[in-house]
Amino acid sequence: SDANTGTSVGAPFLTLAFALNKVAAGDSIYMRGGTYTTSATITISKVGTSYGKYYLFVYPGDDRPILDFSGMVLSSSNRGIKLSGSYWYIKGIRIKGAGDNGMNLSGSYNIVEFCDFFENRDGGCQLGGGAHDNRIINCDSYHNADFGPGSKISGGNADGFSQKLDVGTNNYFYGCRSYYNSDDGFDGYLRPSYNITTTLENCWTWHNGYVRLATHDTTTSSMNGNGFKMGGSDSKNLRHNFIVKNCLAFNNKANGFDQNSNVGSITIYNGS
Repeated sequence: SDANTGTSVGAPFLTLAFALNKVAAGDSIYMRGGTYTTSATITISKVGTSYGKYYLFVYPGDDRPILDFSGMVLSSSNRGIKLSGSYWYIKGIRIKGAGDNGMNLSGSYNIVEFCDFFENRDGGCQLGGGAHDNRIINCDSYHNADFGPGSKISGGNADGFSQKLDVGTNNYFYGCRSYYNSDDGFDGYLRPSYNITTTLENCWTWHNGYVRLATHDTTTSSMNGNGFKMGGSDSKNLRHNFIVKNCLAFNNKANGFDQNSNVGSITIYNGS
């Protein structure tokens, strides 16, 4: 119950949204295992410091909890988690079925670790709005696809991970896997950010550009299906510098590694 103290295992809060309102810098929120069904965006906006972070973790020993947003309708405003805050450490949460991004991250100096983003109706985890100096570690993003009524029906927007459009610099992905997303595995297309740097290390991406149905895979002409889309822009003149280390792409619809007319610096070590 949200009438509980929320300070012990025996008296937990009911909802994550209520707990988020209560915490101060340095506090930890632990989520018990299970499925939490909601149709409302969860906004995380508080700003900590390098020595006073906020923590959102799965309770030790429990199965990872699922935040299930499947009741949302397809809409660009229907994000699952909207992380505009900074200095958050989020670990072990699974995010399913949002009407747009599973997580939309516009804050900075955050760590998102061991989280899943799946069956969302746009990119699983999208960084934008100036987001910089974030670390995405050992996360999976899969089976995200933008099909439904309205303007977004073609599957051409739902990437696994996207550090794109108006994103900031120095975002780092380590050990992340992106597969069976209707558009790209990792998408770095810019509009209008310029001369930013993204690093990918030990990441995998496969079978993007396809949607898995019960008996077969399907695709449309709008579904790009690149593994690592390293930049690009409307006028083909924006710099998105990429450093890609020990990364693997296979069985994607289009290119495994795609420069996409990026005029920035691209360095690939041990890519396959």
